[in-house]
Amino acid sequence: MPAKPGRDEQVFVRLFVSAYENFAWVGSRIDPLDEQLDGAIEALITRADGQTMAIEHTLIQPFLNEMTDLSRFEPVFRRIADDKSLAVPYTGITVYVPVGILDGQKRATQGVIAKAIHSWIANNRLYLREGEHRYQCDIPGMPPVTLTVKRNKYNLSQGVVLLGRQQVTNDLDKVIEKALRTKLPKLIRQQAHRRVLFLERHRFNFFPDLIFAEIERQRPNFKLLEKVDEIWHVETISFEQDGYVYFDLPKGDELLESFTFQNDVLVGHSKDGMPYPM
Repeated sequence: MPAKPGRDEQVFVRLFVSAYENFAWVGSRIDPLDEQLDGAIEALITRADGQTMAIEHTLIQPFLNEMTDLSRFEPVFRRIADDKSLAVPYTGITVYVPVGILDGQKRATQGVIAKAIHSWIANNRLYLREGEHRYQCDIPGMPPVTLTVKRNKYNLSQGVVLLGRQQVTNDLDKVIEKALRTKLPKLIRQQAHRRVLFLERHRFNFFPDLIFAEIERQRPNFKLLEKVDEIWHVETISFEQDGYVYFDLPKGDELLESFTFQNDVLVGHSKDGMPYPM
């Protein structure tokens, strides 16, 4: 059956088109083909000059026991997420905590872990390096924990601090293989001037560099990848709660372009590592 209308994926397509290629596609017609025909791509975009772009979306599936880990994670770390004093003006900070950090721990120990990470963020938030880096966080009575922290320029004065979970299990090869096997044929069948694949991360934390490295590792097995013009990482971990959507276009170690939206408003835009006028 065709997909139901009004899904989040179409929201992501609309936001992407509004900022893509330096706003060159603003006002384009968006046809949600998968709502009209079973097995069709997410959307076909048609610009006023007749140029077309096919977009297909896939959710990189959660790790095993993801929901169990989430049910432990949210109540223990909620105090950090609710602490507005951690925010740095004009700065977006995402702190990734390793998945499974609470496994086998008693409630009191879980509280010690959360308190230590809370204190680390409060003490270090003003001194974080731009971009994504790993830091050691000391936990009383336990080995230190490695936090992965992403710091970005932000367009709103109040700033934001978000918490995520860092993926640690290693079944990514199977996840990527399934995504490419099911999504590439649909995307390539669609006639268009360019083809774009969205890889969405939602409530789990295989980092984008691991995802794209795995795609390159499997590239010899998927010749259809040669016909895909761009593969974008779409991070929606905080979309439901706070309305954030992050679009990144990586190439090796470089970030070619990125957009950040909050509640449909473009609040961050970079190109070749430099801020781009909005």
